[in-house]
Amino acid sequence: MIDQILYASIALIALTNPLAELPFFFAATDGFSRAELRRAAVKVAFGVLIVLSVSAVAGARILGLFDVSFAAFRTAGGLVIILAALEMLRGAGFGITGVRRAPGETEDHLWVPLVMPLIAGPASITAVITLALDEPGVLIGVPVATLIAVVVASVGVLAVLLAASILSNALSRRAVRIFERFSGLILLAIGCQMVLGGIREFFMRAPQ
Repeated sequence: MIDQILYASIALIALTNPLAELPFFFAATDGFSRAELRRAAVKVAFGVLIVLSVSAVAGARILGLFDVSFAAFRTAGGLVIILAALEMLRGAGFGITGVRRAPGETEDHLWVPLVMPLIAGPASITAVITLALDEPGVLIGVPVATLIAVVVASVGVLAVLLAASILSNALSRRAVRIFERFSGLILLAIGCQMVLGGIREFFMRAPQ
């Protein structure tokens, strides 16, 4: 089980890739105090833990219940990212409503799209489901090794975001704004790639 935990942990850390999502965390928490940044980091890490844990235990059943394919799930995630990217490019903040929330309000934008589909995205969710299904010796239907790997990956996300909260306070507001616009362009490309990849996967697996 140790080898499986190590393998799954490395795979999930690579797929969640919190370092790559730092620009979007900065954009989502623009104007937050240091204490609010720490709370936001904890919320994001907790959200990743919940999403991946549920995926490990019941992800395949949930998608199957609604007859949703992984390709469709990937495409939908890409569309959410595209909407968020367009808001970032026009300077409306990190969200799909165009309204920047005050730091003291409920940070729904930390969950969508930062937690899902950016950090806990289709790739990491698919990997968790696959690892859980392939795990030998599942205990009472619970993929223990996969869940431990999910915890390790979530702790990694927390560590990176807590370090980012210190860096964010060291940057000027203008630097954060410039970073946000540039990140929006990158995010738009990521979303388009996810949508095109999902569409291609859907038609490749469609019965001829």
